[in-house]
Amino acid sequence: MLIKQDLWLARCAALGFMVFLLAPWVLPSNKIYHQLIIALLWLPALLSLFRQDLRPDWRLPECWLYLLFSAWALVVIALQGAPDPWGKAKLPLYVGLSFVGIWLAGRNGRWSVEQLLFFAALLGGVGAAYSWLEFYWLQGYGFGSRLSAHGLWDTPIPAAHAVGVLAILGSLLLPDLRRARHYLLVYLLVGLSALGFILFLVSSQTRGVWIALLATLLFTCAIDLKRQHVVLLLLVFSVLLTVFFINAEFLLQRGASYRPQLWQGGIDLIQQNPLMGLGFDVYSITIPELARNFKHPHNLFLDIGVRLGLIGLALFMLLWGCAAWRGWRHRHKPLGKALLALLVFSSVSLLTDGIGLWLKPNADWFVTWLPLAISLVLAGREQAVAERSAY
Repeated sequence: MLIKQDLWLARCAALGFMVFLLAPWVLPSNKIYHQLIIALLWLPALLSLFRQDLRPDWRLPECWLYLLFSAWALVVIALQGAPDPWGKAKLPLYVGLSFVGIWLAGRNGRWSVEQLLFFAALLGGVGAAYSWLEFYWLQGYGFGSRLSAHGLWDTPIPAAHAVGVLAILGSLLLPDLRRARHYLLVYLLVGLSALGFILFLVSSQTRGVWIALLATLLFTCAIDLKRQHVVLLLLVFSVLLTVFFINAEFLLQRGASYRPQLWQGGIDLIQQNPLMGLGFDVYSITIPELARNFKHPHNLFLDIGVRLGLIGLALFMLLWGCAAWRGWRHRHKPLGKALLALLVFSSVSLLTDGIGLWLKPNADWFVTWLPLAISLVLAGREQAVAERSAY
């Protein structure tokens, strides 16, 4: 049992976790966002490292694989260079502290990780609804314009990644609302949240996210054929068919967006230095048809290979696979099922975009580091059960 001081530390981390998930909807600058995460999530995580009963066991596969991956990133930074080597070298520490902070948040004694994630998803749907109204009604943009979120998520594709994650978490972690004290109000809030997600994700015009959501729903139905999952799948198909019949160009515009050429450019860069990668210096991929250079191949996995080489890519895929294995072991539990769904969604959506792993907290952390943090939480629960059964 946690003592009072430790309980306060864990509840502070829970608040920091909510800041990480929700604050971008309302904050005016990334600087304030990062400062709040430092104070409410990373600092409690750092203090918890001095307590063996509060920190994760580094022998867990998720921990040592992440340590290996981080160590390799530091080796690449040291040998291949970076514009700001000390700044880049700190980022693996920040990600690690985020993992520890989310682990610690789950030990707050009052709210489970599932409850925290569902609450964030519920409010996230409201934020999505407000963003839609603000963008098209208050700001007066035409319905053909690509929607970006109110607040810090002002770029359509990363915003769609984050909102897609929140939508998946909300649908798979939805509790039984029939016993809620004010169930009519709760149902109204859930309905508003769901409507907000649908409007936002359709209006973001991000086809990679649409394909990822379809893949996620199909996968979820395959491993757990429940009525609500089938209803969600049919709802998504209905929305897409409705949009197609109203305006097919809305779904088919921009073609392949030069993704094949960008991916080939990424593969060519990996072949230049397959072992160590190119490091963290700026690189570019030229698309002759556009007479334009791009800063990344619009595929996170290729970007990892370009920067960290095949060794770095292999280590990341081992970490990703470890999370998938953990989710599969817990697939009959809501959080395990949510983890598997997030991994499918992230894997598919990051094939068509992804600006890089080693950046300060941003919307793409929802599809990169958040699933791995959930895997660590499940690993800790599994370890705790094993230790109790040993006595």
